[in-house]
Amino acid sequence: MTFAFREIDRVVLEAVSDDYQPFESVAHKLSRSHAGAWAVIDVERLLLISIANNLVAAYLIHADPPYATKVGADSTNIRRYWFCITEEGRRRLHRMA
Repeated sequence: MTFAFREIDRVVLEAVSDDYQPFESVAHKLSRSHAGAWAVIDVERLLLISIANNLVAAYLIHADPPYATKVGADSTNIRRYWFCITEEGRRRLHRMA
């Protein structure tokens, strides 16, 4: 993994590390990052890669219990989901610090 990929991983993980984040919030955080400005399609791709690598998880958020339901993300619905860092993602982010 090159420095550029590590930096991109770090920015994505930091964007979802505080709490559940909606797609729009993640896209906004990535567009403000010093890793570069991202098109929406790039944000979708980065999230799908992070989910496939078990660094980020996708959820549907509900008003009633269970408040969050983990889903398998796909490109057709990814903008509807909320995202949160996984334990593996936290370990990787900690190693990057």
